[in-house]
Amino acid sequence: MNPLSDVMGNWWIWKYGNDGTRNLTTECIENLMLFIPFTILLFWTAGKRILKKTTFRNAVWTGLKITFVFSLSIESLQLFLRLGTFQVSDLTYNTLGGGIGGAVFWIGYRLTEKRKFTLTNQL
Repeated sequence: MNPLSDVMGNWWIWKYGNDGTRNLTTECIENLMLFIPFTILLFWTAGKRILKKTTFRNAVWTGLKITFVFSLSIESLQLFLRLGTFQVSDLTYNTLGGGIGGAVFWIGYRLTEKRKFTLTNQL
């Protein structure tokens, strides 16, 4: 098994065979959806230590950076240990999922802060 056999990977939900057949695959969606909850839970548990400022830009940018490094380490381990294939598409979709997770965390954070603010003003 060559870990560099399919470096570019599959970039969409359709995968084309050598004979021209088209097969539906959900690999890109799975990679994207895997890192959204990862980033949300990471920021939720260690947000004060990771995020310097809780702004939208900082949450998304930090999510992108963390998931890129984490995904690159996973892909590199697959390459060196020959447990899978190194794919740039996996790296891209995982990183994109981290950015979306950072945005979702920021939205939840802002809604929670707004609710706390209105509750303290009502008392």
